[in-house]
Amino acid sequence: MSAPGEEGAATAMFYRMSAERLRARCLLGGLALALSALVPYEVAFGHGIFVWSVLPELPPAAKIAALAPAMAGLWLLFLGLRTKHRAGLLIERPTSRAIAVLAAFVTVNAALWIGRQSAAWDMLPLPDSMTTRPAPFLAVFAFTAAGVVLRFHARARRAGSALLVASAAAALVFYLWPSRGEIPAQTIARAVVLVATLPDARFQLGYGMVLLFVLGPLAIALLGLAYVRRVPRREHPGLAIAAVWAMPALMLFFVYRVFLSGGWGVEAGMVAFFALLLAAVVAVLASAIEVLALGVTVPDAELESYGGTEAAGGAAGAGGAGGARPIVAGSAAAVTVAALLGAMFVLGRPAPKGVDWKLGAPTDGWDKVFGELLPSWERARLARDAHARGAQGTGAQAQVMTRAHGREMLAAARAQPNGGDFAAALAALAAQVDDLELSGRGFGRLVAEVNDAARRAALPYYLDASVFLGVSPEGPVRRFYTTPYRVKEVHGFRVGEDRFATLLVEPMTGDRRVHLGFSRDQDPFALVLGSEVRAYAERAGQEGATCLHGAASADGAHAGALLRCDGALAALRGRLGARLEQAVLSGTERHELQHQVDGPDLPLSSAVAELLAGFTDEAQDRANRELSAYLAEMTTRDAPPQLTLVHLFPFGLAARGGPERRVAVLALETLSGKKLRSGAREVDPEAYAAAFEEQVRRGDDELRDAARRAYRAHFGADLEEPVRE
Repeated sequence: MSAPGEEGAATAMFYRMSAERLRARCLLGGLALALSALVPYEVAFGHGIFVWSVLPELPPAAKIAALAPAMAGLWLLFLGLRTKHRAGLLIERPTSRAIAVLAAFVTVNAALWIGRQSAAWDMLPLPDSMTTRPAPFLAVFAFTAAGVVLRFHARARRAGSALLVASAAAALVFYLWPSRGEIPAQTIARAVVLVATLPDARFQLGYGMVLLFVLGPLAIALLGLAYVRRVPRREHPGLAIAAVWAMPALMLFFVYRVFLSGGWGVEAGMVAFFALLLAAVVAVLASAIEVLALGVTVPDAELESYGGTEAAGGAAGAGGAGGARPIVAGSAAAVTVAALLGAMFVLGRPAPKGVDWKLGAPTDGWDKVFGELLPSWERARLARDAHARGAQGTGAQAQVMTRAHGREMLAAARAQPNGGDFAAALAALAAQVDDLELSGRGFGRLVAEVNDAARRAALPYYLDASVFLGVSPEGPVRRFYTTPYRVKEVHGFRVGEDRFATLLVEPMTGDRRVHLGFSRDQDPFALVLGSEVRAYAERAGQEGATCLHGAASADGAHAGALLRCDGALAALRGRLGARLEQAVLSGTERHELQHQVDGPDLPLSSAVAELLAGFTDEAQDRANRELSAYLAEMTTRDAPPQLTLVHLFPFGLAARGGPERRVAVLALETLSGKKLRSGAREVDPEAYAAAFEEQVRRGDDELRDAARRAYRAHFGADLEEPVRE
């Protein structure tokens, strides 16, 4: 048995080695994180998209989130540097350095979460690579790596056991904390069944490797529990090495397979880099936890020999025991992190909804500006833009045409009695939109200023800003354009304590639109297109009209089922008569208003997650938000809820379809309480048609109440009723 003095000396030596290892890993991990800014953070059509190419598109909080990993890397590099006479440029005590490292990672994770929330309300969201929750995943490996090392030393064994238990707890959080409507363990269980049923051994091997990667944290945590009561035979057992390198090695094996198959590209390079980045991050986190655990569990008197041990060696010993103690360093770090995240939270808050807009009467002069001159300038500008981006020369002629149309447009705006402020805002848009490097966010701001000027002048016109983001062989491509609308009515609503609004508009260019209305999270109101509502009502109101106008792709084999829908449509047509258009308008307005209320943070229905398992997050979110909006549409007092079911019915029978197909099936399943699918996604036409017929026969109020109950079943909250202002 070792003497107490020998144990103390061994602990001090271990502390010194751990501190030096932390400093070295700060340099390596910091370098890897700093270099992450030079690696594409998303891939589109085989082309890498770099952070600097989309940074201008992001709101302030999302900008910080996008740069947070690189900034954390620079901070780690700073922590790892030392001089001849100091153990650190700013922080000398090892425990304080460990606290600074952990604070940096807490800040990065929180910044990514806040940035995701902020970007979701804007034109361009952050990619999935930056918004998935890495904290529990990293904690499993870091806690395990630090815990098994601490278990080797007598004075640190209790702390080591606590860290190994914490690793298991982090694994439980990783697998059991609900994400996107279900716990990850359910997703994994479904994947296990899928692997077992795959027809080809090659597919089973490939998906089996993916499962192995997903189950890696559980395996590492369970192996770590074996050391809670057992002392490892050496200071760095195999499990400590595996906790740092097992997952990166598996990622590199995927890259190796891609390389052998000749498929090396941007994606494979990114995976290789992030494999090394994962190892570097887990290593520095493990060292920080290790040093901090020693610093707070072992008496200071036993660690004082750390300074003396290196006293003759220069910087490491001279300041090793100096500096702020853990409680002081921890308090300073907590205050700093709270201040930074508080500032980010303020920057990331979405703009308020609703609008105050007193509409004046339209005039021939303004109709010409918005309906003729502005579209002509837009077409000339887009032609010049395509010419310049297509490397077809300078596009001088196209530029001359664009400026000529712009001058005519601005002159007509200035000639209007109340056109001064509006013409100034429009001139700023015309002057800056020719910049090929203009960001989508900058374009949106310029158009918003034009719309604000129109609102202040009581002009009944609105410009809808759209940005097309794509990738060409030359790199990312942005196309900016606007669509002019005449605003017929502005409707204000209150939902709880929050304000919302809808605009009833008419397109001024005569172009047909696909949707009856639309809503964008970054806008303070939703739009309802009167022209499309009228066209829809006219088609449905014609004698002999069928349900197929809503989904022409429905299979002809379902003619019998569609006849039931045609019968329900005929009954609604006879019941509503001339009020059909108003009913369609009211339902559409409630639908689009619900999109404004939900925003991007609507909880994912577990039924949507189950139905669209394996689909992209975007596909799931679209179906989820449409499910919420259609259920809300069914509750409006100014339209019969059967009208919504008639609209949705043909989509459910379509061989292929978008979110409406999923919504049609899920809505009827929830309302009827019956399973209408013969498999995971295959709709049983007879059961589907029978459930539809049963629901459309219900009374209006009964069906509205059923829709409210369905909403609660899917989203776990009561549907709030909007109150017209």
